[in-house]
Amino acid sequence: MIKSFGMLHKRGDITQEQFHAHWRGPHADHAVKLVPVMRRYVQNHRAPKPFPGFQPPSDGCPEVWLDSLESARRLTTMPEYMTGAFIDEPAFMRVRSEGVLVHEKVMIEGPALARDARPVKVLFFLKRNPKVSHIAFLEFWLARDKPVFSGGDKLQRWVKSPVVGEAYAGTEPLFDGVEELWWADNAAQEQDAAAAADRTVENFIDRTATRAMFVDENRVVWDS
Repeated sequence: MIKSFGMLHKRGDITQEQFHAHWRGPHADHAVKLVPVMRRYVQNHRAPKPFPGFQPPSDGCPEVWLDSLESARRLTTMPEYMTGAFIDEPAFMRVRSEGVLVHEKVMIEGPALARDARPVKVLFFLKRNPKVSHIAFLEFWLARDKPVFSGGDKLQRWVKSPVVGEAYAGTEPLFDGVEELWWADNAAQEQDAAAAADRTVENFIDRTATRAMFVDENRVVWDS
């Protein structure tokens, strides 16, 4: 299974509220037409609360599950996309979306998420320390038994997603991996954050280039 994360930046002449309303409404209606290729589609809307110590990557991150790298490439050339979502993007986005393609690795499955469930969620877009190779970063990160910037004891769900290497042959991906963390409530998240001190991670991860944000999930195409 391949998953894509896009980076959406709102137009400068509209408010955050207008951006999120258009993405949830008219744009989501266009996205549903891509179901023949998409397995799931979640809109991660940047929450008003900032994540301490990190800049957000964007105003929103669409998260799309696909069967293969070929499906990911096909998605952006489909007539349903070119005549729908593609044309609608300038109505609320500043630029065309960037992003990363990843392989999903579920570390803690947790309970099945209903379409309308609203746990606390944080996205971390990890960038490796430029002094280490991508392989060294992966060996360090994938071997860890807890998240990079969280204690992890209170987690409800945890997913690590390294970038798809074959999609970036000879080029540098925007990020090297994505970590998704869910908690039942704010109190659980805050307890994990307080227990997260681990300075060894900075030997492998560039904190200044890593991005993080709390998000509100809108599960548009979802099978519980």
